[in-house]
Amino acid sequence: MAYKIIATILTDSDQSTEGLDAAIALSARMDAHLDIYVVTISHTENHNYYLGTEAIMVAEQTRDAITHRETLEKWLDDRMHGEMVRWAAHAATIQGPELTGFLARKLRFSDLVVLPRPYQDNPEAATMVEACLFSAERPVLMIPKGCKAPDAGGHVLMGWNDGAEALAAARAALPLLKQAEVADICIIDPPAHGADRSDPGGAMAQYLMRHGTKSEVAVLAKTEPHVGEILLRRAREVGAQMIVAGAYGHSRLREAVFGGATRKLLESADLPILMSR
Repeated sequence: MAYKIIATILTDSDQSTEGLDAAIALSARMDAHLDIYVVTISHTENHNYYLGTEAIMVAEQTRDAITHRETLEKWLDDRMHGEMVRWAAHAATIQGPELTGFLARKLRFSDLVVLPRPYQDNPEAATMVEACLFSAERPVLMIPKGCKAPDAGGHVLMGWNDGAEALAAARAALPLLKQAEVADICIIDPPAHGADRSDPGGAMAQYLMRHGTKSEVAVLAKTEPHVGEILLRRAREVGAQMIVAGAYGHSRLREAVFGGATRKLLESADLPILMSR
């Protein structure tokens, strides 16, 4: 089992290119086709100009975005020269509000989307991640600045709470989990009266074993305010190369206001994170 179609999105060559670099590395390792979406965005705001000038401003902003896209396409051609992967570039210039719909239409035919981690230096990254997870319904591997794609044979930490989002993430990560040396199934403060209280994580460990992945189960107390903080600490302790976690077990609004495991990981993770829902 392997990813056969990997996608990534390039919006600016001046920002970190860890997402592109990781997508290239994974495509080469899994003999996958790589789709690179070169997207520039016109951010003109409507209703803020004198009558008659709005159309002019939109036209100028769009023209600048197209020029930037053409420059980015040339940069990509140079960057991909000599890479031994099958790849195709798909270029588009769109208005800001159309970004989610555009990505939903294009990325739903991918097995995995690789992006830079949000809340770094790319203002569009959070929108792109949410478009992949909610609209395109695709798993996303997010790469923090200074990191690379997880190597084969490394240690992977998987957050597990018996929820649908966590199970979706585990299934989406199988091609990477099968290449890992060990998967650490991390369960935080399981319910005392849960259905699997006598063997928490046992069913998931068996599932991974039958897919050829060696796994270990770690049951941890909730010693930090957010589950995401505990997952990050555990990942550092065991030397994990990647975290696998379900995305937005709570609503996006609740996570934005009160915080949550997803928000904490998206803001603070210093190693790659694979999320699905």
